[in-house]
Amino acid sequence: MSESGLNLRRIEAFLAVAEARSISRAAAQIEVAQSVVSRHVAALEAQLGCRLFERTGRGVAPTQAADRLAPRLRAALRDMQQATAEAIDIGDEPSGVVRLGVVPGAARPLVGMLYQRVAQHLPRIRLQFVEGFSNPLEELLAADRIDVAVVNRYGRVARRGEEKLGVLDSLVIGAAGVFRPGQELAFRQLAEQPLVLAARPNGLRVALDQASRRAGVQLRVAVESDSLLIMKDLVARAGLYTVLPRQALHEELESGALSSARLVKPTVPRTLSLIASGRGPGSAATRAVMHEIRAIVRQSLLRTVWR
Repeated sequence: MSESGLNLRRIEAFLAVAEARSISRAAAQIEVAQSVVSRHVAALEAQLGCRLFERTGRGVAPTQAADRLAPRLRAALRDMQQATAEAIDIGDEPSGVVRLGVVPGAARPLVGMLYQRVAQHLPRIRLQFVEGFSNPLEELLAADRIDVAVVNRYGRVARRGEEKLGVLDSLVIGAAGVFRPGQELAFRQLAEQPLVLAARPNGLRVALDQASRRAGVQLRVAVESDSLLIMKDLVARAGLYTVLPRQALHEELESGALSSARLVKPTVPRTLSLIASGRGPGSAATRAVMHEIRAIVRQSLLRTVWR
């Protein structure tokens, strides 16, 4: 591209700084040196004849010109990337990067099995995994930061455009030996225990709040955490309890490192759903990965781990 036109690298650097509000964070995001980002932004400012950022105590702030320019350039860049992906898709084999978000409860063993299948059958596709709870993953989808996500849903009403993968029971998770095999725990009994749960507006937390109101009890939430590792550690070492599906802690439950009881009266089932970016069906690579996810859940997980 000639210097008279808008340089793609300059656009990418500008958009990264506009999002990160920091030269250093933008450089890390697009994996180039800070000096390179600074040069790209300065060159773009010189080309446009206006300031795009002002320095602040914590980084940089976009000017009014930058605020007006960013959404247009972001949309143009997205169109270019989509066109490139479609051009690649014309080939016989899907290729490219697919960014997959997955809730902690579905990460194991889904991501390992998916990687193995993609590496074997779709070697030109590269996977990027992002783990998080459902609400943050939906925000990443809306911002076009990921292409597809496996999320939890609660309640009976399916959302438009989402694909149901399966329904999972919620278990009360306790330390080793606290619960005997096959034990059930009524919701009123759960309310007597100190809990570690995700902070609102997490979907499970909202569902538990609704169930507690129906049961006429109030949950004892001792700690809030959005980390599965922290939850697991607090259950194992501090005597707290949490509510999760079996597959989230399958190995620990099988080994006896943790124990579980099925939550009843009322139950709090969750639907595992597959959702794609709002931009549409996505590239051939994204569609191929979604196909593999369906196959893994149908052929393996629902029959074994996700029971």
